Amino acid sequence: MNKELIKKNFYNAVNEKWLETAVIPDDQPSMSAFLELHLDIEKLLMDLTKKWVLDPSGLNKNLKNFIKYYKMTSDFNKRAELGTTPIKPYLDRILSLGSLKDLENNAKELLLDSIDLPLSFSVMQDFKDSNNQILYFGLAGVFLPDTTYYKDEATKEQLLGLFRMTSTQLLLLYGYTPEEANTIIEETLAFDALLVPVTKSREESADYVKLYNPYDRSVILDKIKNFNVMALADKLVGQKVDKLIFNNPDHLEHFDEVINENNFKIMKSWMILQFLLSFSSLLTDELRIAGGAFSRALSGTKEARSKEKHGFYQAYNRFNQAVGLYYGENYFGPVAKNDVTIMVHEMINVYKERIQNNDWLQDATKAKAIKKLDTLSVHVGYPDELPPYYEKFNISSYEEGSNIVEENVKNSRIINEYQFSQYNKKRNKNLWGMPASMVNAYFNPTNNQIVFPAAILQKPYYSLDQSSSANYGGIGAVIAHEISHAFDNNGAKFDENGSLSNWWTEQDLESFNKKAEDMITLFDGVQTEYGPCNGKLTVSENIADSGGIRAAYNASKNSGKHSNDDFFQNWARVWRQKSSPEYAQLLLNIDVHGPAILRANMQLSNMPEFQEHYGITKEDEMYLPKEKMVSIW
Repeated sequence: MNKELIKKNFYNAVNEKWLETAVIPDDQPSMSAFLELHLDIEKLLMDLTKKWVLDPSGLNKNLKNFIKYYKMTSDFNKRAELGTTPIKPYLDRILSLGSLKDLENNAKELLLDSIDLPLSFSVMQDFKDSNNQILYFGLAGVFLPDTTYYKDEATKEQLLGLFRMTSTQLLLLYGYTPEEANTIIEETLAFDALLVPVTKSREESADYVKLYNPYDRSVILDKIKNFNVMALADKLVGQKVDKLIFNNPDHLEHFDEVINENNFKIMKSWMILQFLLSFSSLLTDELRIAGGAFSRALSGTKEARSKEKHGFYQAYNRFNQAVGLYYGENYFGPVAKNDVTIMVHEMINVYKERIQNNDWLQDATKAKAIKKLDTLSVHVGYPDELPPYYEKFNISSYEEGSNIVEENVKNSRIINEYQFSQYNKKRNKNLWGMPASMVNAYFNPTNNQIVFPAAILQKPYYSLDQSSSANYGGIGAVIAHEISHAFDNNGAKFDENGSLSNWWTEQDLESFNKKAEDMITLFDGVQTEYGPCNGKLTVSENIADSGGIRAAYNASKNSGKHSNDDFFQNWARVWRQKSSPEYAQLLLNIDVHGPAILRANMQLSNMPEFQEHYGITKEDEMYLPKEKMVSIW
């Protein structure tokens, strides 16, 4: 640790050597503490996969299916031999569409087969009643990462020029002539331009509640004349649908302006290019590399994954919950699971104390908040069960006459049919939203649930070998961060059952909203090496970080073995990240998390305990006046 930097840039003081020596892998846009763990797990799982290929005996049905699929996805000789033949039946279905009515008549089957349409449906929990699942609807998104990129003409033209170039290269590999490729791309971009005005920015989408816009069937039928959206909804779920939830009211108001017969030709080109882009990863090595060129350029990733990694991830991504369960059961010991579970409940109790001692909440609001903590569902390590659609997977090999395109579509359909079958049914809250082998954690507001997969429960976040204060500064703060999401600007709007409900007194809600605005102000416009932070985009994560570090600090102090140095240093350590300039700039525009350096430094500057321990004064860059400090939870 460079002690001379402590008062100037604590993040750099702790991570200086790592930042100097860390190497960004050529197939990644960044390196971070998260990614270091991910790469270790990646190697472990790939080694296991090779072992299982040689001897699959003893594996359960899901893992045997995984290995069978992996043998197909990793056989690039067979991919080269088959060329583009496997996609022909599916592409022909798009090419045969002659009108908007044709699309309407075929939309159900196309959607079930996960072929991109300019509209989409999904079954999710009802924000107003978390015990029921209803149908959400929206138009497709745009090609650039965010609508803000379209507002600056120079940026727009530069990025769309890049899109044209990479898409042309892809279409030529598919066998299109330069003239045909140009027509498809220009018509695609013409349709993309129609979607821009009716697409929310990332900042707008960061407010969950504004994504919940219910409309009754009669209203939708009255507004949308060009396409029978409700008849399609009925077909997908197998029953009459009374209402749809629009994630953007503009999709209802302007649907007919975007989706109409006059636009069908450019819409069809959009569908063709979307299909060819999304299915390119299932074909030859040349096509899968060309298909990912645009996204790699946006993030500054130097090269595509190796064939070996690509083949692994195509199989793993389909079976990640099953592979993750094996990882969790076999590589996450009961001692660690018990230790982390105790820490979670300890952090919940710390949160209760902090709410009880809170000086800006009234007792009625405090009681509701504590009730939400009492009913918080905690999941550590690995799930108790897998999604039931896994039981329906049955991989057919090349030798059995199949191919990976056919298997991909077949199993996508199984998942889609299952999801639509859940309409008007209670959600199984034991199911996880990520595999146990993923280095991450999350809070689900509609389940009032926090999940900590086994993969994140390692150094530097957690280890039985590092001090308890280091663990509190790492996984303790991550745990408290996820608990804090129950009370961030989004989570605070959901009650203990996970339903959208105002459980605040009017005065307390006003106070909370003012504090959230203060958090926005604290971060908004703060400069980083690659540009300013967007305080509105990142407010929920900044509130969670703030609450997380404070609760974890309290827990560490209460442990009887507290070390300020260990706690603060590990907090800075877990956020270390080194990114390509392109990726860093991209994250500033689309990521709801603040830049890593601000997650470390700003949250520490915002703590009186940090400033006191290190003797920070107004002459130091890590200084923040007490009147500007923001403490919510």
